[in-house]
Amino acid sequence: MTIDFDLSTIKITPLLDTLRLENISDEIYFSEKFNGYISNSRLGLLKSKGAEAFFEGLKANQEYNSSFYFGTLVHQEVLQPGVFEIVDGVYTPTAKARLMALELYNPEGRKPTDDEIKIASYKIGYYKDKLTENRITELRNKCNKFWEDRVIFENANPYVEGDPERIYIDEKTHGLLKCCLESINNNKEFTKLLHPTGLTEEPYSANEQTILLDVQIEVPGYEPKIYKLKSKLDNFTIDKEEEVITVNDLKTTSKLAREFDPTFFSYQRELGMYGYLLKLCAEKFFNLESPKLKGNFLVVSTIPDYNTLVYPMTPQLFKQGFNEFKYLLRTVAYLNIVKRYEFQ
Repeated sequence: MTIDFDLSTIKITPLLDTLRLENISDEIYFSEKFNGYISNSRLGLLKSKGAEAFFEGLKANQEYNSSFYFGTLVHQEVLQPGVFEIVDGVYTPTAKARLMALELYNPEGRKPTDDEIKIASYKIGYYKDKLTENRITELRNKCNKFWEDRVIFENANPYVEGDPERIYIDEKTHGLLKCCLESINNNKEFTKLLHPTGLTEEPYSANEQTILLDVQIEVPGYEPKIYKLKSKLDNFTIDKEEEVITVNDLKTTSKLAREFDPTFFSYQRELGMYGYLLKLCAEKFFNLESPKLKGNFLVVSTIPDYNTLVYPMTPQLFKQGFNEFKYLLRTVAYLNIVKRYEFQ
């Protein structure tokens, strides 16, 4: 993307009165309520796919991604214990057939009609107009056992309000998840970072917390405009004794853990943005004047031997990531204010 404009002249001012640190569920965080907010993932769309993709938003550009799906499972198990429950012994099909199986499940045991399958195929993106009779039959064969087993399981184990949300996955993924979780749980450095201890005061540690912030952006020659930022941090700790704040991000990789490179997917921008927002929160809500910022990627490999490692963020990576975050945010303002791109 070529821009004939000096983006460095664009001024970004955080509106600290709008700064919020909240426990917001994934369902609400990714809902229409926060659809107009700018996240790191949405900025990633701008970098990888361009202006149109960014202004259309994540939902318009969302496709099934097996790595993202598995990463979500790991996050749920490690960072949200007690919130989700992986059901053992009741297995779905794989890939998009899993999404179809979940969408079409009927707790009374009624099997879906062909028309219902066709409607779901458009929602899920499962063959869509290419859904032939043979493919419908094939889908039924993949899903029937799951539908039947789930009815039996749920009748024997009725859901009670307040119980963890049940997650149904395929058998292969279940085995892979078990291997990765064992490796994570055996890494004492992971445990120390996620559950730190202090000498006289325990550091504050939290998982899956959301930070919201409005920023005012001024493009020279145009009226200032306010944009809303949102971020959901895997884990962060605030050590008031040492005046150190740490942001930890759990990552899965399909390579060996030692081959992890945060710059390949611009992960340094993610922690650069998170670190910036966390520092503002530490100053406003925890009364720390100039806390030292640290960061780590907690990496687990999804291939044997499922190794784990801690990859620390360096000051150089923080600087690089924060500068890229600012550059993309200024680009958004330029495209929106000067070039008249509109949020969808």
